Amino acid sequence: SGIDVEHQQVQLETGSEFQYDRLVLALGGETPLEQVPGVAEYAIPFRTITDAYHLEERLRILEESDTDKIRIAIVGAGYSGVELACHLAERLGERGRLRLIELGDVILRTSTDFNREAARKALNEQKVWIDLETSVESIGPDTISLLYKGQVDTIPVDLVLWTVGTRVTPVVRSLPLKQNQRGQLVTSQRLQVVDHPEIFALGDLADCRDADNQPVPNTAQSAFQQADYVGWNVWASLTGRPLLPFRYQQLGEMMTLGKDNATLTGLGVKLDGPLAHIVRRLAYLYRMPTIEHQLKVGMNWITQPLTDLLSGT
Repeated sequence: SGIDVEHQQVQLETGSEFQYDRLVLALGGETPLEQVPGVAEYAIPFRTITDAYHLEERLRILEESDTDKIRIAIVGAGYSGVELACHLAERLGERGRLRLIELGDVILRTSTDFNREAARKALNEQKVWIDLETSVESIGPDTISLLYKGQVDTIPVDLVLWTVGTRVTPVVRSLPLKQNQRGQLVTSQRLQVVDHPEIFALGDLADCRDADNQPVPNTAQSAFQQADYVGWNVWASLTGRPLLPFRYQQLGEMMTLGKDNATLTGLGVKLDGPLAHIVRRLAYLYRMPTIEHQLKVGMNWITQPLTDLLSGT
């Protein structure tokens, strides 16, 4: 619930307090829901496991209803929005009516041309409607109002998913530490918060430059790499060893575009379709922390198709 930087204490919501010699801040970010009227009340963000459970419950209710078509609007055509649209379209099949809404003039603006084209093809095959250069004016209990070229249209929806934007959590913004204009904690190249070498920060809440003084993108890939450096540097700072400056390696990007479809680029390789799906899964399996995790997840992937076949899904 709070961090006392001066006395090096962390307070939990339960009332417990812990002293620290080193503190690692990796709280991620949160999705802002105040930009547009009705978002906080009627839209579902897609960032946390709680959001995923909420979405699953809403989908279950809609799927068990007698409605002919299930109308879903997904706001934001970044990685989360595109992946979500592909999976929901595949899940809902002919009952689904999905609309992907993007303020910009292309989907996946920061992605590679190859991945963008693979995603566009997958969305078209799944019959997902794409609204580019379109903004959301408001959201109601069962409607969404869209602005396109000066004209506002209000359309009926059963569910709105909000994947736009990220910001630092309030507990981090409230800290008396050096922050940039977005509220991110400014760190050294060794991922230590400026003027507080006992505090390390990584991920969405960190404004970091690498060993070449280049800004580090706030992506999952960056956070994975930063975690390795923070782990070493915390240990090194406690044992009198030299700390390492962070060196970011662009390894490419991977996206899932449905149950057995994916796209990936990196290290001179470009793949899409089922083969990319297999490679992507192997990459995530490799990132599992222990052999036990790898075996458990791997067995689940192997047995899940048989389970789906027997259950008729």
